[in-house]
Amino acid sequence: MKLITFPGDAQIASNSPFCLKAMCLLEMAKVDWQPEMVQDFASLPLGKVPVAQVGDTVIPDSHNIQAYLESHGSDFMPGLSRSEKAATHALIRTVEESLRLGLVHDRWLNDDCWVVMKDAFFGAVPEPMRDQAADEARGHVRAGLMSEGIARFSPADRLARFDNDLEVIDATLDGKQFLFGDAPTAADAAVAPVLDMILMLPIATDLRKATEARPALAPYVARVRNAIYPDAGTVMQGFSVAAE
Repeated sequence: MKLITFPGDAQIASNSPFCLKAMCLLEMAKVDWQPEMVQDFASLPLGKVPVAQVGDTVIPDSHNIQAYLESHGSDFMPGLSRSEKAATHALIRTVEESLRLGLVHDRWLNDDCWVVMKDAFFGAVPEPMRDQAADEARGHVRAGLMSEGIARFSPADRLARFDNDLEVIDATLDGKQFLFGDAPTAADAAVAPVLDMILMLPIATDLRKATEARPALAPYVARVRNAIYPDAGTVMQGFSVAAE
C-alpha cells in the first residue's frame, strides 16, 4: 500500500494529525506501506491528504482508510461493547472536529508559533515562492477558522471550549493505559496525534499549558507513541526513496 501523506521530521512521522492517524491504523493493521508526498494537493480526490492507494484503488480521507482496512479484516475496536463503540465515535468527533481546531489555531494564527511552524510546513518550498505560498495558505486557514467560529472567540472563551474537550479525554482515560482498556484502539489512533502535536507546539500557548496541566495526558501520548506510531526516521527515509 502507498500512503500519500504530509511529511514530518525526526520527531514525528507527519505534521498532520490525520496523516499520522492513518499511519497508526496501518501499523495496527500490520500492513506493508510506503509513504509518498505530492506537491499539488489539487490533484488528489478530495484535495487533501492522507490518501491510500492499493493498485488502482484510491482511498482518500483517514476515515475511509479505516473503513477500507476494516473491510479487509482489521478490527480497530476489539472487544468493545456497543456503547463503547458509540463512545469511540463521539470521542473521535470531539477531537477531530473541535480540539483539533485549537491546534490549527495556535499553529497558524499565534504569531510566535507561526514563525516556527512556517519553516516546518514550507521549508521545502523554493525560496522565491516560500513567503507567498505560506502567506496564502495562512490566509486560507484564517478564513476557515473564522468560518468555523473559533477565531472569533476571545482567548478565554476559546480555551474554555477546548478545556472541556480535554476533560472528555481525561475522564475517558481515567487511569487506563489506553482510552478503552489495555490495548490501543481506533480512538487512540485519532486522539493521541492531536494531543501530541499540541504538546509539541513551540510556544507555551494557553492550549498547550492546559494540556500539560492534566498529568495523565503526556504519559498516555508516550504509551501510544510506543505502541502504534511508525518510526519517524524510517518514514522520512521512505519519502527520500519514493522521490528517487
